[in-house]
Amino acid sequence: MPAHVQGTPELVDTRARDPAAARQDSQLELALRAAGVRVREFALIHIAEPSSPAVAREALEHLEQWQLAVPVSPSAVHAVLRLRRQPWPATCAVGLIGAASREAFERALRARGEPASALQLIAASQAGADSEALWQALRAWRACWRGTRVLILRGDGGRDWLAETLRAEGACVQVVEAYRRVAPPADADRLLRLHGLLEDGAAWLLASAASVHNLCALLRAAKLEPAHALARQRALVHHPRVAQAARAAGFGRVDQVVFRAEALLQALHAGPRSPE
Repeated sequence: MPAHVQGTPELVDTRARDPAAARQDSQLELALRAAGVRVREFALIHIAEPSSPAVAREALEHLEQWQLAVPVSPSAVHAVLRLRRQPWPATCAVGLIGAASREAFERALRARGEPASALQLIAASQAGADSEALWQALRAWRACWRGTRVLILRGDGGRDWLAETLRAEGACVQVVEAYRRVAPPADADRLLRLHGLLEDGAAWLLASAASVHNLCALLRAAKLEPAHALARQRALVHHPRVAQAARAAGFGRVDQVVFRAEALLQALHAGPRSPE
């Protein structure tokens, strides 16, 4: 019987993770579990080393030369702090997109014994933030960007909007690949777990369009047509671009919600409904 019928909400956390790193629950997962949610990890993006680790390491070893560094996601935060062994210099401010990235950065610094309070962290104030929201926070932090050296740290590919906007304002911007995003392998164990998740009727937490595309690839590997398999599934997303991808994939219900415990709990307890 699906968990929502039994009264225990279930959430499939598909957010990116590094399979080589030790599994550690985020503050979000801890809060949801404490509230009685059964959180099931099923990462739809795996994090791998960058194509040229030496290039990324070289840039990060000289952070003192930059006025601002922007790891564009929690995955970028983890990759960056793994590549840079030295303490983060106080002269290099940190731009963070969203609460999850800020939490990941501060948490990683604490684990290294470095005080986050010694650094200047600039993050978008609103929930569900994106590059545009971070830019508003950066504009409030610095009025003139001419000559400002900015290092953007991201995965392979990704949006160029922030880099182009900063360059248009006169900043000197370098974009460095700090990690690669790869699809999880379609092995027998993963496909068996996928069948079980579909049958259990849990809500899917989807943080990117790439996650949706990788889910569809796994479904096809399992000999399932995505539009049919997802018709009675529910997606929880935090951004309109992800919502669009989830609807196009065939999810019967797509809810845009802030990825915070209280908002997710409210959405989960609202319960699923049949597709219209």
